[in-house]
Amino acid sequence: MTDTTAQLIPDADQHDLLMATLERVNKACNAARVRALDESVKSGPALRSIVLEELERFRLPATFNVPSTVRVTQSLTRQKFGNYQSITFSAAALKWSGTDRVSIPTSAGRRTIRVYVDRAHGSLKHPLEGKAASLVLRSDEFVLVDATITDED
Repeated sequence: MTDTTAQLIPDADQHDLLMATLERVNKACNAARVRALDESVKSGPALRSIVLEELERFRLPATFNVPSTVRVTQSLTRQKFGNYQSITFSAAALKWSGTDRVSIPTSAGRRTIRVYVDRAHGSLKHPLEGKAASLVLRSDEFVLVDATITDED
């Protein structure tokens, strides 16, 4: 793993919960996107309200409101989401308890998940600590990816 990614090491229950969370977030975002298109809403309080209603319908915590609203806003000019994509969390939403654990919002509340640590770094602080990061599913493994990096970097 590089300084811009962190491989999560969830146990079986955490893995299933992360899968279910991504799936429910994507379904809620798809439903919000469809409603926004049907109601000709593109941004602002009306879109935030639609997203919040869909998150509540899918029984997702309010923690997902901002990242889901951003996703739906971006999707209004792109294609819709698949079952498992990614969700970007603000730096404040991710709580790092040392270099080897991160607390992540899930559909069932926060969960602390182990993170692979390259001992060669020797740092007491994880390189992603204090940064926005996207939870991504890659080949049935979960990875946090630095969301502050742009294509120009």
